[in-house]
Amino acid sequence: MANRTIPRLLQTPAVLLLLFWMLVPLSMTLFFSFIRYVLNNLRRPEWTSPSIDNWRGFGNYEYVWNQDAFWLAIQNSLLIVCSILFLTVALGIAVAVLINRSFPGRGMVRVLLISPFFVMPAVNAVLWINMLLDPVLGLQGIAVDAINTTIAGLKDAPLVGWFFSLWPQFEPISFRATQTSAYAVIMMVTWQWTPFAILIFMTSLQSEDQQQKEAAVLDGAGAWSQFRFLTLPHLGRPIAIVVMIQAIFHLSLYAEIEIVSRGNGNKNLPYYIGELVNNNIGAASATGIFAVILANIVAIFLLRMIGKTLME
Repeated sequence: MANRTIPRLLQTPAVLLLLFWMLVPLSMTLFFSFIRYVLNNLRRPEWTSPSIDNWRGFGNYEYVWNQDAFWLAIQNSLLIVCSILFLTVALGIAVAVLINRSFPGRGMVRVLLISPFFVMPAVNAVLWINMLLDPVLGLQGIAVDAINTTIAGLKDAPLVGWFFSLWPQFEPISFRATQTSAYAVIMMVTWQWTPFAILIFMTSLQSEDQQQKEAAVLDGAGAWSQFRFLTLPHLGRPIAIVVMIQAIFHLSLYAEIEIVSRGNGNKNLPYYIGELVNNNIGAASATGIFAVILANIVAIFLLRMIGKTLME
């Protein structure tokens, strides 16, 4: 009995600190979500301080629920997160399988593949939106201009000139626009987080049973059959881990959205909460509770649908 009591006593301060660290912010958010708490309100100055006298019940939740911007934020959050998860897992598996063999310079290639993960999100966003995706000075604009110049020169070429004369003038895409800003965020975050997936999958492939693969080769199994029935099931647990960790991080994206478009067209829940918290703390707190519920729903779905399916 004494052997169990001493470790529990030693763990108690850390557990209490963790509970305090988690429960106090959550309790304050819950309290604020049920009161009228508006920082700048000249007509009702009593609402500018958090007080139980400003009790509103579920009024903040009803207000947020009826806002079109709230549902647009949820839609964009799910679009961005699901797209990034699909691309990082697919690219991570493809690259990990490709480099899981001996070749000259393998160590250098692995270091270069992992290095984007250590770039700060804000630096990553600035790099992509200004140096790569800018329609005038970025790599995209330069590439589109080079293509148009090449096509214009080929229009006068013999034999094939008629074919290139049918081609339209290509226009660069403005990724700061409402319709395309979300795709810019998806591209830059996928580039940054794919190395994380590669690292996890590459480590897992080191422990793959080679005897099973040799037996499959002797039975006449091709490369696709080996990947589908041996490699992919072996990567089931790593895939579930990558998806869970990335889903947690990507649901809270903020810096990339702020730098790309300041929320114009790709506003997600954290960005929507950031706009509300500038004045309406009550509505922002209610939105935060909705975000917690959404995160738990996503987590349960991923655990049950992805983890269970791939681990069996």
